[in-house]
Amino acid sequence: MDAIHFLQNMIRHDSSNPPGNEHTIANLFAERCEEVGIPYSLTKIAPGRSNFEIVLKGKEKENLLFCGHMDTVLPGEQPWKYSPFSGELDGNRIYGRGASDMKSGLCAMFLAVESLFKDKITPPMGIKFLATAGEEVDSCGAQHYLQEQSFDDVKAIVIGEPTDEKVVVGHKGALWLEIVTVGKTAHGSMPENGINAVEWMQPVMKMIEALKSTWKIAAIPLGESSLAITKINGGVQTNVIPDRCSLHVDIRSIPPQSHEQLLTEMKQRLKELFSTDNSPDFHVNMLLDRPSILTDKSAGIITTALAIKGQDSVHGVSYYTDAAVLNPNSRIPTLIYGPGDEELAHQPNEYVDINAYLRSIDFYKTLALDFISLST
Repeated sequence: MDAIHFLQNMIRHDSSNPPGNEHTIANLFAERCEEVGIPYSLTKIAPGRSNFEIVLKGKEKENLLFCGHMDTVLPGEQPWKYSPFSGELDGNRIYGRGASDMKSGLCAMFLAVESLFKDKITPPMGIKFLATAGEEVDSCGAQHYLQEQSFDDVKAIVIGEPTDEKVVVGHKGALWLEIVTVGKTAHGSMPENGINAVEWMQPVMKMIEALKSTWKIAAIPLGESSLAITKINGGVQTNVIPDRCSLHVDIRSIPPQSHEQLLTEMKQRLKELFSTDNSPDFHVNMLLDRPSILTDKSAGIITTALAIKGQDSVHGVSYYTDAAVLNPNSRIPTLIYGPGDEELAHQPNEYVDINAYLRSIDFYKTLALDFISLST
C-alpha cells in the first residue's frame, strides 16, 4: 500500500538530530508534490537543514495549520530488534526510529493534504502543512518559521505528535537548567588547600531533592509537574581537587507555574547555600525554556476532533512540542493528535501500529473538512 511504503521510505532516511539532515526528508515531500503537481516551498535554514511547507487555499481566508517535525532523536546504543532505519514491517507494525515520534503523524498529515488536492476538494478554510527542522534539540525550524511568517490568519494549530489517537489539549512546559560550581584546584593529597566543586554539588542535589515535593503541583489534564537531575559532570583527574562541576536539571511545569519564578527561587536557594567563606562560586545557565500549552476543551478545533472520534474526554502529555515556540501564549487553539504511542518515543524498537497510522490520515482529512461546520 502506498501510504505504508511512503512511511517506510521516510524512516529509512536517517534524520537523527544531531545533526538533523532534515533536508533529505523535505526532498521526499518535494518529490511527491512534484509527481502530483502540489505547489510547495522549501526553506533552507542551514546546510542540510530545511523547513517544508504546503499551502492549500480554502473557501475562507483563515487557515488551519498542520505541523510536525522531520528530525528524530539518535537511535541510542541499546540493541534493536530491527535496524532503526529499516522501516521493517512485522505483522501490523512498522519499526524504526521516528516511526512513532513522529514520522507517522507527519506522513499522515501530508497524505491527508495530498488527498484533498488530488480529489480537487476546496476545504472550508485554507490548510497549511508545515514540516520543521530541529524540534528534538532547539526547535530551529519553528523559530525560523515564526520569524518569517505571520500567524494572524491561523485559526487553529494541529500538532501530529504521538498521542495514541487521543485528543490532547496541551502539554507541560520544560525548563532546563545547568548549575555550575566553580571551586579551586589543589593536589589530591592536600584537599584542604582547594575548594572541591564536585563535593559541593552534594548539598545542591539535596536542595533539589527537597524542591521535588515543594514545587510539585497537579492539575487536569496535564497531570503533575516534575523535577529531575539528569546529568552531572566534573573532575580533572584522580589526584587533583576539582575546580568545576556541572549539573543539569529538567523541570516540567504546568499552569500556573512560572518559569521566571522557579528560576528566581532556585538562584536564591543556591545563594543561601553558598553563603559561607569557603564555598565555591556558582552560576546558573538556562539551557531551554518552553512554556506549557493548554487549549480549552470548548475550542472549536477540540470539539471538532472529539466529534470525529465520538469521544468526550481530553488529555494532556508530558513532552513539549513546537507549539511552545509557534504559540507560546496558547493564543491560538491547539490540538495535539497523532497515531504514534508516546510511551514508545525515544525508545529502542520504536514502532507504529499500521491501522492507527491509516486511521490518522482519514482523521486529519475529516478534520480539515469539518472544522468550521462543527465549530460554529
